[in-house]
Amino acid sequence: MIAPMVLDSSLDIFAAAALFAAAIGTWVMAAPFSLRARLYLRFAAVLFSALAVSVPLGMATVAALLLLPLASAALMISALARFSRPLAVLPASLALVGGLACGLAALISGAVTPALVPVIIFGFVVIAAAIQGIAMMAVLAGGSLVASGLTFMGQGARSGLLLFCAASLVGLTQSQLLRSSSSALRGDAARP
Repeated sequence: MIAPMVLDSSLDIFAAAALFAAAIGTWVMAAPFSLRARLYLRFAAVLFSALAVSVPLGMATVAALLLLPLASAALMISALARFSRPLAVLPASLALVGGLACGLAALISGAVTPALVPVIIFGFVVIAAAIQGIAMMAVLAGGSLVASGLTFMGQGARSGLLLFCAASLVGLTQSQLLRSSSSALRGDAARP
């Protein structure tokens, strides 16, 4: 009975270390991006690193309720700035405030749903922006953001959530695979 608990705990610690390493890598790899894409991607990396640090302290579930919607809003703003049209300041601020409000509502109510609805919605927006920019790694990053919300609903702040969050960070820092110069094939906003 004790051995499975130790294994689960060590797997969660390993996943938290992977998320922390992905956050550090995202911070470094975001350097060549435009200012708006880099700023919000680094903000999401800081939020996810705070989630990773909360795992050994035993506060991961509570921290995820607050940090996951806010980080997903930052990832959405970064993906829109990188692969589509950047959001203006007011809509970007409203998205961040909405993510924070949903996280606070989840903390106060004790229900998981208010925190996960924006995560799933923002994940689908990341997928749509990445499809417009023809960036397959970013499409997978948006899918892993959606999967992180669904995993949190199913098992809480465990290793699955942490690894999907790491995958969403790493996926949005990868360069595009398609290097066509045809503006008919790729939009003007999708050029590196």
